[in-house]
Amino acid sequence: MENEFTNAIRFLKAVSLLASPNGTTVKGLAKTLGISRRSVFRLLNTFERLGFPLTDDKPHLKGEKTYRLANTYVLKLPNIAIPDPRLTNEEIIYILAVLDEHRQFNPLSETPTLNSAKEKLAAMIQGKRKGKAHDRHGNTKRHR
Repeated sequence: MENEFTNAIRFLKAVSLLASPNGTTVKGLAKTLGISRRSVFRLLNTFERLGFPLTDDKPHLKGEKTYRLANTYVLKLPNIAIPDPRLTNEEIIYILAVLDEHRQFNPLSETPTLNSAKEKLAAMIQGKRKGKAHDRHGNTKRHR
């Protein structure tokens, strides 16, 4: 399930891969980020347009080109670790149950923000239950 953070998360994961000492290949980026080769080239182009100092080299005549951020730039990057933000059905149900229990003991805690969050979580469950197959992370499975 794609949300508004998916592209940002992919971008940060790409930064992390490109900042590694050995860099990464187009194939590595595509596999890790779950995108096509064409999308990887668009992403690399975006990095260049944003002023990220990318280097590319081909270690062997038969090897795949490796991309990495310039060493002088990598030192400026923070250590990036990105948790998986997708919730399973069980996690969503648990959060909704905790929120309902909290409301029972503190009825004054109802706020527009809390109600909005509960509605979004409930909608996520409904969307997942409309006959689509999902993996253990709650993602829609693609049939080939």
